[in-house]
Amino acid sequence: DWSADSSDILQASVKGGKIGSQIGRLIVNKLDGSDDSTTKEKNIHVIGISVGAFAANSLVQTLNSQLDSSTRKKTYLQLTLLDPFQQKAVLGLNYGNRNFGKGSDFAQQYLNTDDPVPSTNAPLQYCSTVDVTSLRPDEIFGHDWPLVYYTQQIQQKKMVEIVPPEQLGKAGSLQVL
Repeated sequence: DWSADSSDILQASVKGGKIGSQIGRLIVNKLDGSDDSTTKEKNIHVIGISVGAFAANSLVQTLNSQLDSSTRKKTYLQLTLLDPFQQKAVLGLNYGNRNFGKGSDFAQQYLNTDDPVPSTNAPLQYCSTVDVTSLRPDEIFGHDWPLVYYTQQIQQKKMVEIVPPEQLGKAGSLQVL
């Protein structure tokens, strides 16, 4: 539970990155130390919501850089970002665009572009981006909509959590629904 850290407006992004790295190292220790680390394929899907994108992205980057090479080859890393906050601390403008999605095998972003939350309305260069703005019901706040939309799609089985290779969008692509 990182609710106290995530509510620290000026430092939530930095704290989120540290938390993601810590969790990533715990997973690395577990995977690299397991008997089946080099023989069994693994899917790891990490989801970050709003400023939680910093924790999610950091976790993926830690796994990508710290898993031993044989384990990494057998580990599929997928990152899903739901209306990610992209500014790191006060001066880190465009941090998300420069970093979110690096190290993953597939990264996707769902965004809403008509809400007042700053630094959440632009597509990310390392993600396949889906803009769901036009589908938002009036009663749902814009920044909440990507999470609601994604959850509904999973629950209604209109999409799968681990995206199969034949359905992967290209990094930097933008699909407007």
